[in-house]
Amino acid sequence: ASGAMTTLRSMLRAGRRIGLARHAAATGEAYHGIASVPAAAARGLASSAAGPAAVRSARSRVASFEAFARSGAASSRAFSAEGEKKDDAEEEADEGNDAVESDEETEKLRAELGERDAQVKDLNDKLLRTLADMENLRERTRRQAEAAEKFAIQGFCKDLLDVADNLGRAVSTVEVGEDADAAKTAATLKSLHEGVLMVEKQLASTFAKHGVEKYDPTGEPFDANDHMALFNVPLAEGAEAGTVAAVTKAGYKLHDRVIRAAEVGVYQA
Repeated sequence: ASGAMTTLRSMLRAGRRIGLARHAAATGEAYHGIASVPAAAARGLASSAAGPAAVRSARSRVASFEAFARSGAASSRAFSAEGEKKDDAEEEADEGNDAVESDEETEKLRAELGERDAQVKDLNDKLLRTLADMENLRERTRRQAEAAEKFAIQGFCKDLLDVADNLGRAVSTVEVGEDADAAKTAATLKSLHEGVLMVEKQLASTFAKHGVEKYDPTGEPFDANDHMALFNVPLAEGAEAGTVAAVTKAGYKLHDRVIRAAEVGVYQA
């Protein structure tokens, strides 16, 4: 577009120069442009003492130049007008195309912006739902942990209830009275002993069911991790120093972990 405008300006300048040259030739004024040489030649021929033939030749040359100037000026004006119309049409077409492209680009950007807004709204909704779910899960986990800690021994306690019932039945069989004879007392004690043995067996079964194990370390080497030495025993014949001589209180383990060390007496070295 800039090249076309430069060409158009050059042609307009040429047209103006031709018009000025024509005016100078007609009026006889001096014009130092593209027509200055023919004008000077015409004036020189007109003022000289040449003959009629030379004057006619000069006038013919001036007329030819004027015709050429008029045709050049007309052509330049026509070309200039046609070029201006063409440039205007091209500019209007370019502006129309630019407007169409701008509208299309605007609509495309608006559509993309709408899609991004929808995505942001969807992601924000998902984030809020996730945060709510996490908060509910945290609260539910906390309540479950508290319940597990509070009722962890519920099963063990339930199994001990049967032991407590049997122990109560064994105690209820004993009747205390001053007038009881020896035979009746012996029968009562025997029944009580059998009941206590049954309770002990049931208690041991309950302990085993929950991983509680009773151990008696008599004769075993002393181990500070499993035993608690309360006293020393003089070394007896056939015994080894540092072994357990007596157990005053049995030890208990829960799944191989000592929950109560056995209280023992150890042979003195």
